[in-house]
Amino acid sequence: MQRAIMVTAGLISLVSALLKIRAVRRQPDAPGPRAMCLGLLAFGTAFLVLAPPHTVLISEFLRVPNSGRLLGNLLTLAAAGAMQVMMLHLVHPPPVARQRVRRRLAVITLVALAMTVLLVSADTENVTNFVERYATSTPIAIYQLLYLSCLAMAVIDLIHLSIRYSRHVAPMLRTGLRMVATGGIVYALHTAYKMALIAAAWSDSRLPGDESMISTTLAALGGVLIAGGTTLPVWGPRALLPWRLLRQYLSYRRLTPLWRELSAAVPEVRLTQPEAATDPAPWTMDIRLYRRVIEIRDAQLLLQPYSDPAAVDAAQEHARRIGLRGAHAQAHVDAVALATGLKRWRSDGPGVAPIVTAQHDVGDASLTSESRYLEQVAAAFSRMKTEAGAPC
Repeated sequence: MQRAIMVTAGLISLVSALLKIRAVRRQPDAPGPRAMCLGLLAFGTAFLVLAPPHTVLISEFLRVPNSGRLLGNLLTLAAAGAMQVMMLHLVHPPPVARQRVRRRLAVITLVALAMTVLLVSADTENVTNFVERYATSTPIAIYQLLYLSCLAMAVIDLIHLSIRYSRHVAPMLRTGLRMVATGGIVYALHTAYKMALIAAAWSDSRLPGDESMISTTLAALGGVLIAGGTTLPVWGPRALLPWRLLRQYLSYRRLTPLWRELSAAVPEVRLTQPEAATDPAPWTMDIRLYRRVIEIRDAQLLLQPYSDPAAVDAAQEHARRIGLRGAHAQAHVDAVALATGLKRWRSDGPGVAPIVTAQHDVGDASLTSESRYLEQVAAAFSRMKTEAGAPC
């Protein structure tokens, strides 16, 4: 079970590193993507090395007790350092980032050298529950405290920088950085658990549960979250594609009644032939939804000068009275403006002089926000027709 968890986490990290190679090729001189790629490679290799059977096998091959664990721990520190390099270059300008990177890498290098000397000089045997077995051995206790303290500082740094930078980026990258921060928190729990094991051993007590299983699960979960978060902008859009297509299809269908009524009254707003818009294929859903939104907006702009100002004012007051706020209130008002404008257009014809009204700025919204807003307008428009008992 432990081997499967560690191997799975390792493979996920290695695949994530492969996904980031394209970013490194696009920006060969950028230290951030290169550090991220190296960090994911180190993470993946560390998980594979620290999988319980592999650690002992590597130690026996190198003929130094627990050298496999040392290798895995050093790779983990290297991965944590690489992630720090990535985040520092994202958050700070290059001169400041380089200065802070040098300090952190110097600390990690000194800790790595001290850990190597301590483990090689200690009298140990290859065991699975390493921390619990040798927690009271002074050289190994120092080894563990150095490793865990350095890892804890790197993890805290990673959490802080991820949360700080996530406030200023696009939604997909923001979600990825929050995943990285969550992975850092899980790794902090892993580090705290390891330190608690050492403290319990020195106080002649024992923590409940299997050390190897608990630490393996926490480390693997933290690693998967960090690997997944750093590569979310690469695989996230592909993973969300089915949901996005379904959402666009539903939005397209929900806008159909409103579009049909508006385009029948004002056929010049149509960007496509009527028969071409009746059978949307899934792979053309984005462009079809975009055209439908544009056609509804064009009809809205055309009919707005013909709307009834008194009815629009009454709709605004009614929206306040029933507690509608924000986009919901504006959708209600826009539906009234559309209904009254469409009624006057149909009864008096386009030759009638328009009524001078304040123009509503629709802004430069995304397709998703525009379609969702127009869904609210369409729903309000449909309710008005139902309550009136006849078409507008």
